[in-house]
Amino acid sequence: MRSDGSTLSHDATVVPYDLSSALFTDYALKLRGIYVPAGKQITYTTTGTLDFPVGTAIFKTFYFPKAKGTDATLVPVGKATTSPQGSTIDLAKHLLVETRIIVREANGKWTGTTYLWDADQKDASLNTSGKYVEMELISTTGAPEPFTYVVPNAQTCQKCHATETGGGGEVLPIGPKVRNMNKDYEYSSGVKANQITHLNDLKLLAGFTSLTGAPSNVDWTDATKPIGDRAKAYLDVNCAHCHNGKGNASQSGLKLTHEDIGSAATSLWGVCKKPLAYSLTAPGYKYDVNPGSPQTSILLYRLNTTLTGDIMPVVGRQTIHAEATSMLADWIRQLTSAPSSLAACPP
Repeated sequence: MRSDGSTLSHDATVVPYDLSSALFTDYALKLRGIYVPAGKQITYTTTGTLDFPVGTAIFKTFYFPKAKGTDATLVPVGKATTSPQGSTIDLAKHLLVETRIIVREANGKWTGTTYLWDADQKDASLNTSGKYVEMELISTTGAPEPFTYVVPNAQTCQKCHATETGGGGEVLPIGPKVRNMNKDYEYSSGVKANQITHLNDLKLLAGFTSLTGAPSNVDWTDATKPIGDRAKAYLDVNCAHCHNGKGNASQSGLKLTHEDIGSAATSLWGVCKKPLAYSLTAPGYKYDVNPGSPQTSILLYRLNTTLTGDIMPVVGRQTIHAEATSMLADWIRQLTSAPSSLAACPP
């Protein structure tokens, strides 16, 4: 990864990628990339994350559109909803904040590091202690929104990335699963291909035969897709790294994985389930998901607040993802109608 202050570019050995539905981080844009050592291959699997070989490095650079602010004490950033594709970032239009890298070491375990981009945007410095950056989110509609962008420390990263050890053990990649990557990507102007077949064409994928039967999450922003599929995709990528049977929120009993959401075991994904690990502070909320009633569903409340102790996810978000909470409200509202046919919870 190189920057001359005008353009940030991935090395030619790094394969850029994105996800059909991505983790929300205060409207930050993200440039992702995968490096696989020469002569090694990723093992194709549709169960969980792709099996990356030792020496793999997965990159994620967080950046924002530049904007004109109203408060000189805050860093002004623009509000965007879709990350550009390709292998570069135009620094005349964008501000780099941080790059996170997770590497598979010789012992097979993953380690993560974070680098903060300097003011000249040419260099990034290792940061292990985290940092708070006071920002102002500027959109074309609505008032400017001050918020604190949080660069995580190593312990904070572990809360989410220790997906199988209750947030306290080995860190693991989260996003690069077949169901999230089974989509087209524009690698350069006019060069577009499915990301899975592209890895295979580069001889980086072992055990892959075809996309027939391969899982695929929808883009949650695509209003032409069924609302249930959109909600499932969003909750899976934003919540399931903790809300699964082995994650940091396993004690809650609320499972928001792709497999659980929409299953017949409705209490697993919160329907008429009273919270097990949340001391309710908001009046009128009794159930994680109350079909037909987003205004009394704790899941939506916690996604739609920034109050300390109530906010979810607890890492990586200090603003409200308004577009997503609106979609999730629509999803909860229609859960009482076909094809779900779920009854409202007891009053």
